Amino acid sequence: MEVDADLLKHIELLVGSIGVMISLLFGIFLFVTRTGRHKANFFLSLYLLAFGLRIGKSLFYNYFPIDSVIRNVFLAVLLAIGPSLWWYVFLRKQPQPQLAGKTYLWHYIPMFLFMALCWIIPNNSGALARAIHYALIAHIFGYAAYALYWLRKADKKSGSHNDRKRDRWLRFFVLTNLTVVGIYVLIIQNIIPYYMGMAFLFSAVIIAFSIWWLQHPFLFNVEAEKYGQSTLAQDELVALSARLKRLMNTENLYLDPDLSLEKLSNKMGITSKRLSQVINQSEQINYSTFITRYRVLEAKKRLVAYEYRHLKISAIAYDSGFNSVSSFNAAFKRITATTAVEYRNASKQN
Repeated sequence: MEVDADLLKHIELLVGSIGVMISLLFGIFLFVTRTGRHKANFFLSLYLLAFGLRIGKSLFYNYFPIDSVIRNVFLAVLLAIGPSLWWYVFLRKQPQPQLAGKTYLWHYIPMFLFMALCWIIPNNSGALARAIHYALIAHIFGYAAYALYWLRKADKKSGSHNDRKRDRWLRFFVLTNLTVVGIYVLIIQNIIPYYMGMAFLFSAVIIAFSIWWLQHPFLFNVEAEKYGQSTLAQDELVALSARLKRLMNTENLYLDPDLSLEKLSNKMGITSKRLSQVINQSEQINYSTFITRYRVLEAKKRLVAYEYRHLKISAIAYDSGFNSVSSFNAAFKRITATTAVEYRNASKQN
């Protein structure tokens, strides 16, 4: 049995080292190559470095004794995982994210305080030490759970192909972290035998992440940040977006089949470039999709309204602002995931 235990330790070291090396090397790479890359990568690099250092310490501790103060320093690194995860998700989801100064640093204060007190914090098998350990795990879980809640609240079904891929990646990223935290708790409670421990799990997760990243390299690069040099401030963006929606809802400009970006921008009293920027940054879609959504919404209302029941679907399509039935059918199916005929028939049955 002793030989088997040694063999398992060597296997754990080998497999765990794979994940640690990938995590540390890729974290360093993202940290030092920021030019031309998405600003969220900075926090992804912190996440990878923090997790890699923590697992690396655990592997090293299996073979060599480590002073309790040093162990506490590595334990404090756990407090960097949650904030880094949240800021990565937040910045990667937003089209043009804004960070006011260095406000994100407040989220890392618990880590710095823990490090400052590492001389007096117990790190043994006692009840207090275990309670502290669970608190650190809960810290990660809290950030990941909130990130998942925020993602679902901010989720939009439409958008570009890359936007949908990005959203799937972010959900997978957060859910995987929640799963890792749950398994981690089961391991430290000995509900799951340690030979299936965190080193194996961490390597599997990092390899899965790496495969996803290799398949979707756009996740790291700056995506069409064509308004990076714009003078449009955030408060002006919000005001113009509200005015645009108010105009659309009160004057129903989208019913005009010949409505163009230029005509709408003239109505707004701004340039077409500025209007395009407002729509892109506030709605994360282009002008064409923005107008199409309003027209489909109008068609949905008319398809179920009693006063329009005598009209053919083609007539409703034209009355809703579409200039052809084929474009209406394609847009309606894309946005509602059903056809206009099916939508009208379903409303009659309800």
